[in-house]
Amino acid sequence: MRPGQSPEERLREALRARAAEVELAPDALPRIRQRTAAARGRGLWAMVGAVAAVATAIAAGVVAVETTRGEHRTLPPAARISGTAEAPAPGTAPSTPAPAPPGSVNLPAYFTRNGRLYREFLPATADGDQARIQAAVLLSLQGRAKDPDYRSLWPDTVEVHGVTIDGSRVTVDLGGVGAAPADPPLAVQQLVYTVLAAATYTSMRHADGVRVLVDGAPVARLWGAVDTSGTLHQGTLAELQAPVWVIEPDQGAVVGKTFTVYLAGVVPEGTVNLRVRDAGGAIVDERVVPLSAGAPALGEARVQVTLPSGRYTVEAFLHSEKDGSVQWVDDHEFSVG
Repeated sequence: MRPGQSPEERLREALRARAAEVELAPDALPRIRQRTAAARGRGLWAMVGAVAAVATAIAAGVVAVETTRGEHRTLPPAARISGTAEAPAPGTAPSTPAPAPPGSVNLPAYFTRNGRLYREFLPATADGDQARIQAAVLLSLQGRAKDPDYRSLWPDTVEVHGVTIDGSRVTVDLGGVGAAPADPPLAVQQLVYTVLAAATYTSMRHADGVRVLVDGAPVARLWGAVDTSGTLHQGTLAELQAPVWVIEPDQGAVVGKTFTVYLAGVVPEGTVNLRVRDAGGAIVDERVVPLSAGAPALGEARVQVTLPSGRYTVEAFLHSEKDGSVQWVDDHEFSVG
């Protein structure tokens, strides 16, 4: 060792020295784990011994992470140890976030409010294309929206028996459809929009239409009101989707002091009004936001907002061209941490 070396340089030199001497042993991995555990809390030189043991694994092609002068390089997947984690740097707490459940995904689901469709992204656990679409349809039709203002037009008894995919068409087999809702055409479009949106989260990437079965059989007219004899297609965006809505912050979200407000809308002039109120109802931020496109296209915008900690409500809305009144309000409650 050279005078004036830093602890990091001494560790690296010790590592190189031991790596040159090691031989592959069949019990290398258990011994690495044992030595590493024994080295905890014994100070710098005990740590050198543990790092030297890691050199055995490096020589054997087992360890998947190499740290060199602050650079972090990940080696090919074939060299990784399944089920192990990189040790934290000295003096830092280990960070081991819990892995997401297999098949966990946020899926788009459509709901209704004031005679229009609104979309939320909701968590679900679903493996496979059919399972993802079925999960999204269940979330939508059973009205599991986070925003209490969003509703499903389908009855509480509705079930999804299954989903099948035939080329670019998705067939949904429903049960318990009950009596006709207040707006049967919009209810069917709630289903169609959800299926086509969920299809983009599968290997399909795109679906052209939806076929509806009830208890395994085709139905010429659902509730006697909507023609479901053939393939159903998505209706006109400007006539069915809400003119404006808040996507982020999500209902009930907790955000940092500087956060993004994500808005969308189908608006002729391509602008949306944004307003944020505090817990007492006072307006703390208000502005007009230009969207990326005007109607009939869907426009979007992301706005950076900074607020102190507290509870807030974000609102997006339009002003009536006739009398200037506030219309089509969509709002989410959230908190700034």
